[in-house]
Amino acid sequence: MDIDTRTLTQAGLIGYLVLVVAAIATGDPTLRLLSDAAFGVVAILLGVVTLQVPVDSQLKYVAGGGFLLAGLAQFAELVTGLQSIAFASTLFLLAGLLGYLALRRQTDATPF
Repeated sequence: MDIDTRTLTQAGLIGYLVLVVAAIATGDPTLRLLSDAAFGVVAILLGVVTLQVPVDSQLKYVAGGGFLLAGLAQFAELVTGLQSIAFASTLFLLAGLLGYLALRRQTDATPF
């Protein structure tokens, strides 16, 4: 059985949302840590999937790179605890989302 990256990304998004809801509902710090780690994994998967879109556009690299950097910055923030890295992760995520939306508008590509 071969699971493609797109399916894995969609499953990761659902799992991430479940962890966020559970962390908020229970206030459990372990679930909060797990949801933060899940965000990093999902952001990296979003980047990989976006970079695999078969279009020739720089927006693909802006979106994919933004998602990848957001995921890596999230893990760096988990290790260091620095809020400046958490802010950078948010900015990278914003760049990824904006790049993704512009890519969809320009090419009608739907990676996930």
